[in-house]
Amino acid sequence: MRTIFWILVLELICTQRVKGHPRRDNCVVEKPHHLTCHKRLSTFGDEFPPDIRVLELRNIEQADLDLDLLLERFPDIENVSIFGGNISQIRPPILKNKIRVLQMVHVGVESIGNKFLGNFPNLQTLNLQGNYLQRLPNNFSVTKLDSLYLSGNRWNCSMNLDWVFNLNQSVVKDLRNITCFGEPHPNKPLVTIARFMKDLKKQCPNHCICSLPKVVLKTMGSDHLEPIIEVNCSYRGLTELPLDLPPKTKIIRLEGNEIEDLKLLKQDPIYRKALDLYLDNNKVKSIEELEGSYWLRHFRVFSLSGNRLTEIPTYALDNALEQNPHMPSAVRISLGGNPWRCDCVFTPVFQEMLQKFAPQIDDISEVKCSYVEGDENSLLPIIELSRSSVCRSPAEYSVQALDLLNGVLASLILLILGKLAYDYYYFKKTGRLPWIVTKMP
Repeated sequence: MRTIFWILVLELICTQRVKGHPRRDNCVVEKPHHLTCHKRLSTFGDEFPPDIRVLELRNIEQADLDLDLLLERFPDIENVSIFGGNISQIRPPILKNKIRVLQMVHVGVESIGNKFLGNFPNLQTLNLQGNYLQRLPNNFSVTKLDSLYLSGNRWNCSMNLDWVFNLNQSVVKDLRNITCFGEPHPNKPLVTIARFMKDLKKQCPNHCICSLPKVVLKTMGSDHLEPIIEVNCSYRGLTELPLDLPPKTKIIRLEGNEIEDLKLLKQDPIYRKALDLYLDNNKVKSIEELEGSYWLRHFRVFSLSGNRLTEIPTYALDNALEQNPHMPSAVRISLGGNPWRCDCVFTPVFQEMLQKFAPQIDDISEVKCSYVEGDENSLLPIIELSRSSVCRSPAEYSVQALDLLNGVLASLILLILGKLAYDYYYFKKTGRLPWIVTKMP
């Protein structure tokens, strides 16, 4: 009897709950004018009052969500809040509506159309946090909104970011929390990156391409970021180093030009902060003018392959590398493809430098002797040459000279003996003395 009593009580409680909170499948009206649905939407019938103002959808798994279908059943909706789930497409309403709050949080939204806001003339709050948005349309205007939330999306900072300047901090409440997603600037503030890119576009030389491969903290423990600017002026027919570089340029690519003179690296202060310089396939004949310069002691990459270098001041480069704060892990040098001089004066010292800094020289096996017809060292890697192949010891030279002298003396002796034998024969045959003897006193 007691068990039957409790069953009746529970049934009565459930009946009262259903009467007090209309429900169907996964949808229930738990508060006045507030309909909540979980996992999937029902076919709304008469059990729900038409004066619903708040529609809350949680973890909905549905391919297509047409807001017009909801507005036909609940024309007074003012708040549509969708949290979680997987909705492939959300169709904005065509019907007139009273929606003032639209929240689509963690539902996988990938893009917002140019006319999206036009479908919600009364919209005041838009929450798009935690979706897959990579960018907003350039003409996306937020002036009619009171609040906009955009953090937690997959903002692509390698694309054009002009649309960011349409965002107003008074409207976008989480603007400071909006960060780039993925490379090249993961978790960096979106607005800061957009400003860097805007400034870079203004400062970039017309004949070059400028990019922002990375941003770093200005100082340890600081929140201020500093741009790493790359300027690419390769294959532009330049005959000298460019002067109009953006401030704080760190990487300069000048491959395939006709540059010979590198004095600007020493003279122009814009190059003091340039760390990586790519000068492959130019016409550089010497780097002697860089001796003692700030740049030579602080560079990170110095790529000179395919130029016209025959020798370099090895003592100056050795000394500069010893003082370089980026040594040993960050420094990279390329010297291959140049017509290097191979003789006893330059090669041994150069070879010692190559061996000492082998980890920093990327193309050490391509650093070869220039072609000289008949020279056995032509086009051989300098690092593999033996000293005896480029230098002959003084002993070898003295032996050769002595042999030559001995040969000359031996020839003279044979000549004298031959003349003596001839004169003796002549005297015996004719009885006459040689002509030279008759002239002697």
